[in-house]
Amino acid sequence: MTGSRPLLPTFVEGLAAHLAGYGFTREGGTRIFRRYAPTGDALIMEVQSSDHSTRTTKAFYLNVAFVLAPQWESWRRRTGLPDSALPSSVDGIWRHRIGHPVLSGGDQWRIHSTTAATVAREVRRRVDETVPQLLPMLERDQLFVDAARIFAARSWQVRAWLLAVHGPSEELDRMLARCPPNAARMIRDHLAGSGDGSSGKPPLGRPWPTPGRDDHARPAADAAPAVRGWTAEEDLVPLLRRISGYIAYPYDDLDEAALTGALDDQPADGGFCYPLMGIPPLTVRLARPPGGTRISVEVDGPLDPVLTDRLGTLLTER
Repeated sequence: MTGSRPLLPTFVEGLAAHLAGYGFTREGGTRIFRRYAPTGDALIMEVQSSDHSTRTTKAFYLNVAFVLAPQWESWRRRTGLPDSALPSSVDGIWRHRIGHPVLSGGDQWRIHSTTAATVAREVRRRVDETVPQLLPMLERDQLFVDAARIFAARSWQVRAWLLAVHGPSEELDRMLARCPPNAARMIRDHLAGSGDGSSGKPPLGRPWPTPGRDDHARPAADAAPAVRGWTAEEDLVPLLRRISGYIAYPYDDLDEAALTGALDDQPADGGFCYPLMGIPPLTVRLARPPGGTRISVEVDGPLDPVLTDRLGTLLTER
């Protein structure tokens, strides 16, 4: 991992080779790796650049997520995403970061030409510790049993989606009766309009859209026009929390972690798209001009007049 090759791409190539030994695949030069179960459920690992990078030192996060196929398929259909769209780590029903506090501090990793080999070895060690603990998630029978241990407060959501795969049942009705109303509604809507939701495995061999980019989040063709505006960088989190409040989406520290450094890794002609899976589900597109401090915000989705007015007022205030 020395010489004139760029630090982060070289690191990613080495990580790809290591993850391939665990059945993860990667296409198209992305920094995202997936391993699918026959059911379409997926484990995802993603290398996310950090805004703490410099010319000589590259900082990054190693995101890991579990995507439950029926929930992803429901979200994809509700937002009008094409069949070829694939999930990224932000779409996980469970999300985490692999870090090493001794080398890098918290969940952030840093590599320099003099430390790249050491960091790469440590990342591989942490991957070897972590992946075997995650692989049981891809076994649905075991996942249903272990949901409370793995997902804690979100275990009801995992169990409800797993029950929904088999269609309506008294057990599912009892569970949804105890769930937050908006979350229960999404599962009921999925049952009513989309079959069993178990066909979530994307077609293999297709180019993968870069996670968080525009081709990952297209609004439905008949959706209302997007609402656009600007916000200061320091106001972004409060803004997203308020938008989430309008649609009963439980925005939390996992969302903040997923967005850390995202705008520093955007393409020159695009922005970062982030899903807010509330009622209705929305996609927020964020972009920051090179060298700028203000962020453009575009909110897409099935917007009714009331929500459109609320979002318009919110973005105008900023």
